[in-house]
Amino acid sequence: MNQKRFKEILTKFVVYLYPNIKILNEVEFEDKEYAVLLDNGTINCKGDINSNKGFTISIDSIFLPNDANLLNNFISEIYLIESYEDLKSEYVETLITTALNTAIARTLSNKSYKIISKVINGLSRYSERTYEGRNIQYGVIISDKLESEKKISNTNFDSFISNPSSAVLTNGTESFIEVDSEGYVIRYLQLNSEKNEYGLAPYNYTRILEYCGEDNTGIVLSQKGEILIFHDNEIKYTKRGGRWNPYSHKETIRLIHERSENDNLLFAKAVYLTALDISFSTTGGIISFLNENEVQNALRHINIKDIVNEKYFEIKKKQMIDEKDYDWQSIKDVSFQDYLKQTYNGKSCVLERLIDNRKFFMLYRKLRQELVSIDGATIIDYNGDIVALGAIVKIEAGSMGGGRLAAAKTLSQYGISIEISSDASIKGYALDMNNNPEVIFSISDYI
Repeated sequence: MNQKRFKEILTKFVVYLYPNIKILNEVEFEDKEYAVLLDNGTINCKGDINSNKGFTISIDSIFLPNDANLLNNFISEIYLIESYEDLKSEYVETLITTALNTAIARTLSNKSYKIISKVINGLSRYSERTYEGRNIQYGVIISDKLESEKKISNTNFDSFISNPSSAVLTNGTESFIEVDSEGYVIRYLQLNSEKNEYGLAPYNYTRILEYCGEDNTGIVLSQKGEILIFHDNEIKYTKRGGRWNPYSHKETIRLIHERSENDNLLFAKAVYLTALDISFSTTGGIISFLNENEVQNALRHINIKDIVNEKYFEIKKKQMIDEKDYDWQSIKDVSFQDYLKQTYNGKSCVLERLIDNRKFFMLYRKLRQELVSIDGATIIDYNGDIVALGAIVKIEAGSMGGGRLAAAKTLSQYGISIEISSDASIKGYALDMNNNPEVIFSISDYI
């Protein structure tokens, strides 16, 4: 595969995995791998393992070892496809798209990759069907260690999933079929564990995590037709909107923690997991947490009616009085608790009671998701205290993009802002060295 064709592959197909991929430059390297991770978090990759020419690529954050492994497997599959000289171009493109399933399967398990690929393909077919008028939900766990005691053709997954009655036997959140590395059915699993408040997966799917360590892979078809893959006690990949999305949970949490002024790692993790939960609820939302010396500046973009914290109510009130805001006369002598009692403040009054002076990371995970789902922005201070909920942000003049994007970029002037779109993408923003909003990480970004 020559350099021109390989560059085309990177820009046309690798973007299915990493939509924000950037080709930095052409390089020479001698490694006998298709993809090699560099110390700075970029990757050198080439389309022919025997060539010494390739490209350096990057993403918004950094590549991790698992990314290099996945790209190595994917490019290896592409190289095999490209070696067939008589294939028509339209078939090549179809095969490359399918090859991604195999690459993901190989990255998860060398032993079970064939059955993992079959399960992905089988559930992809199920995603296009209904059973008695409803979408099919399904869950399979593949074990590298356990073996079925009855290895006959009728107990193989291929045979089993072709039977229409199999469509109702699992739901992918609590019930699963477990199969061995050859695809033979071992048993039915009913998961009785509790949901995990800090599990690295969407909250509704955290029960499965303790069953999917390094020796087990869980594959789920959701009611929305999405495919979710669990391994190493976390969600690893999803297929949503026709695209595969790899997850780098710990790196993203590290970035949030590093760029915030809160030293508590639980805070960064709570923020990230809430963004992940919102992504799977498809409601959309904004989470912004402010630097200590920027709180007052940020409050200028927030309506006092959206504030749910007494300290920041008083700061905002003083701002309004100093600036002779249109409404300042009506609130200048009013306490926070009296303000909440006003009939037009029912939302803030109830939300303040639900929060009950607790910091964001101390709230139940489900409550955090529901609060951030309220239309508007969730704004948190440097200590983890909630400043405002459902805040309609006064955006900067000349801001580009939709309202949620413009609000997220406006708030990023004062700390970190995370935009979760209704199509499931997650983007984190902070200021760059020139004080312009930049993307510091992105997940499930289809654009």
